[in-house]
Amino acid sequence: MKKLVFAIATLLSVNAMNVSAADNPSITRSLDLQKTFGTELVPNKSQVDVRWTLLGKAQLGNAGASAEIISQQIGDLSSNKKAETRDNFWVAVNLDNGDEYLVEMPKSTSQTLRRLSAKAGWDQGHDAGNSAPSTDQLEYTKGLSNANDSRVRRGDNTTYPFSAMGQMNGGLTSGCSGTLVGRRHLLTAAHCLYDRGSETWSLSMRFRPGREGSCGTAACQPYGAHAGSWFFTPAKWRTDGGYEYDYGMVVLQGTPGYDTSWLGYVALTQDSLNDLCDDVSGDNGNCYNRGYPACGFPEAPLECRLNNGFQNWPYQDTKRCQVGSFGTDGDDGWYSRFTTNCDLSRGHSGSAIFTDVYNGNTKVVLGIVSTQSCSTCTSSDNFVNGIRRITPEVLDMISYFKAEMP
Repeated sequence: MKKLVFAIATLLSVNAMNVSAADNPSITRSLDLQKTFGTELVPNKSQVDVRWTLLGKAQLGNAGASAEIISQQIGDLSSNKKAETRDNFWVAVNLDNGDEYLVEMPKSTSQTLRRLSAKAGWDQGHDAGNSAPSTDQLEYTKGLSNANDSRVRRGDNTTYPFSAMGQMNGGLTSGCSGTLVGRRHLLTAAHCLYDRGSETWSLSMRFRPGREGSCGTAACQPYGAHAGSWFFTPAKWRTDGGYEYDYGMVVLQGTPGYDTSWLGYVALTQDSLNDLCDDVSGDNGNCYNRGYPACGFPEAPLECRLNNGFQNWPYQDTKRCQVGSFGTDGDDGWYSRFTTNCDLSRGHSGSAIFTDVYNGNTKVVLGIVSTQSCSTCTSSDNFVNGIRRITPEVLDMISYFKAEMP
């Protein structure tokens, strides 16, 4: 068997992830590439090994290790490597037992998994048979907050791709949104999983795909409420806090994607994003957002601010999401962020900027809603919302954790 061992030291290889901090502070996870991707893509037995270093216990949501300790760990592991060959690092937390890990992924391994994932079609999404009508079909009255908010409440949330989008918890002044990109793999913003200000994880998170209101029954939660098994964020979200690291993934309990469907994902060049998203003569852009605003904030849609009974409903802008500017270098050399003119507000965080016409009619995520530059915007404030772009760095995270925890 070919064996690609990338750990610096000889570490104990284990098959179970629930490892005691006292017994095994550092382990190696071996991923069988042939078993994962099939004999057609991997004709010879081959595996990659990835180091998981136990940081501590995330008890009651508190972090298992400080940012300083994580920085020191990364520094120690990276000290003998050139910048261009240094590893990717993520922080993982096991929601079942609170164990928190530093995951070290060599860049060569990331590239291998990213390529195999693409060849296997993992980035193409999955339609479970609940295809939606055009995203141009809008329902209900529009809200007009901040003088020009053109979001509307949507009621077609059991049709694809909207069935794969949902709310994470949710309240008048709290909550996030997310998008399924696998049968149990939820893409969202890192700040929706780990709050740097309080240094806590959102361990009690529940994801409700296709949610329509607060009744707590199947009428409002057509696909139920799903707890997480694992959270993953870039380690630099903890140590640095830059919004280029504001992306994360949840591995859910169960496999709701078989009922909801899931979206694909793609890293596009700047020109390709502009071609897809921007209005040009004779053709409107083809990029959209749908998310769950928290109705207690002043920038929320007017309808739900006036009637809190519309809390936990999704809203979508009648305008397409055009691209403004690109900026903030990512660790992969790509600009990691772009701005958009879609009307968004707190609660939309973690939701997708997506298109439904990639390579014809494929539904794919292009970016993750991250920040806003104003809450009471003026008529001159146009591209006010910051998006964490899907880049190779994000594909690395998705590829590995979908392969490790299918």
